[in-house]
This record gives sequence, C-alpha cells and structure tokens, in this order.
Amino acid sequence: MNLKDLKYFSSLAKHKNFSKAAEECFVTQPTLSNQINKLEQELGLILFERTNRRVSITEEGKLILEAAQKTLDHVSEIKKLAHKFKEPLMGKLTLGAIHTLSPYLLPIILLPLKEAFPELDLILVEATTSELIEDLKGGKIDAALLATPIRSEKSLKELKLFKEPFWLAHPTNHKIYNVDNITVKHLQKLDLLLLPEEHCLSDQVKSVCGLKNLETEGPMQWLHAGSLETILQFVAMGQGSTLVPALAVYEGRINTQGMMVRKLDIDQAYRNISISFRKDYSKESDLKVLSKFIQDNLPNIVEPI
Repeated sequence: MNLKDLKYFSSLAKHKNFSKAAEECFVTQPTLSNQINKLEQELGLILFERTNRRVSITEEGKLILEAAQKTLDHVSEIKKLAHKFKEPLMGKLTLGAIHTLSPYLLPIILLPLKEAFPELDLILVEATTSELIEDLKGGKIDAALLATPIRSEKSLKELKLFKEPFWLAHPTNHKIYNVDNITVKHLQKLDLLLLPEEHCLSDQVKSVCGLKNLETEGPMQWLHAGSLETILQFVAMGQGSTLVPALAVYEGRINTQGMMVRKLDIDQAYRNISISFRKDYSKESDLKVLSKFIQDNLPNIVEPI
C-alpha cells in the first residue's frame, strides 16, 4: 500500500466512476482499476461493488476511506509545512549581539525586517563576545552579531556585514577642540575611558590608538564604567575622552550637553561587523538573506562589506 493507492481509492470513492477517477489521477482507467484490485487483495476486503451501470463503496470501504482521507490530509499538511519553511526567514531565530552594537543597529533594522518577513519570530540576546561565542557553540543561539574575527573557532564561520568607523567623543572645552586633523598621536595623549576588558570594544580602541595597555595609574583609572552610555556621561562631565562606534552617533543619538563627537580621518579607525554561526547550522541560507537585508538597510555612516 502506498499514497498513490490511497489517492486512487479516494478519487474513485468521490466520483464512483473509473473513467473520471482515472482522469483526475492522470492515469489510464486500466491502471487505476488494477491498483484498486491490488489494494483490495492486500487488505483482504471488497472496497467497491461494481456493476456495468454503477460503482458503489461498501460499508467496509467507507470505514477505510475515513482513515485513508486522514492520512492524505496529514501528508498534505506536511507538504504545506515543508513549502512554508522553504521561504526565507520564517519561524524562530535566536540572534545574539554584543552590547556595543545591539542598541544602535537593531533599532534601525527591526521594523523593516518585521515588515519584510512577518513570519519571522526573532529572539534577541545581548552579551559579551566570549559569552556569545560559547552560546553559539553550545547551540543556545543560532547566530551572533560580532565585531571580533572568529578565525580560531574551528566550529564557527562568519558572513561579513559592514565596516563601522570610530568617532572621537571629547568634552567641548577640551584643547583637542582646536585640532582640525586628529591623528593617532593626538589620541595617544588623551585620557581615554574604556569599557572593561571583557568588551571587545576596549581592545579595538587600543588597537586604533596603537596602545597595548593603558597606564595602570593615571587621572582616569578610578573610572570603571560598565556601559558605553555611562562612559559618555563621564566624558560630558569633562572626565576624559573615548572612541565610539559610528552607529552610536547616527541621527544625533549622542546629544549630551558638554560633549561633542567628531569623525576621525584615520585609516585604521574602524571595526568590522559580521554575523557568526555554527558550520553545521541548517539555515545558513536564511542568514545570508538576513545579512543582505542588514546591508541594504544600513545608513551611509557605515560601509557594507
């Protein structure tokens, strides 16, 4: 017994005519008749009473038809589900993002993403780079937006998204205000405020400035802020300077009295943002669609890769 036999059986029960049933099933009348005979032999039941004038289903056949129709309906539902999941970005997607990117990028893309893919059930997770990498490898999240290359992680791969420049945030009354062309040497002389070491942004800022480590003692070493927003408040109070990712200043998001942000004309003053995932992740094609969508909806303050 196979699904074709059940389809032939269901069609003949509906039309009560071999010719019409064969036409609906796209087979010849003898083929349909032979398969019905084989099905009856396999079940050991007479499903139809046949005369020269009419075909009628038996009482046993009616009971078998009810079960057969349920099977055909289930198969049809499975095919519909399979077809739905062939569409991109449908169902649940757990996406991680680092703290210094999530609050700036996601508000830009979430509404258009929901409009473009209404069947997407997006779950967001914010954490540090190391935490997100562990969550990826452990299967707790499907993908992660990171600013750190993952070349050493053999089980992961990445899709590059965009290059995000760094801008300088400093007090409005700082002497660097009068410097038109800020260089790395200027940055090295600033009292830079950084996030704790578990945030990759700290290492990226040190790399831009050509610093291995900040001084262990200095006027700013008593400040230990856990978020970029807190650091910017310190800057506005005149307690130091910092570098901020470009998306953090997009559309005047940083508009704090006592502080100004300035674009840097330094070649290495940027970070690369990518989306990382497990090599065995079954929906890599979905992530490629998501990556393209993010790139297409980025503001011109960053550069798609």
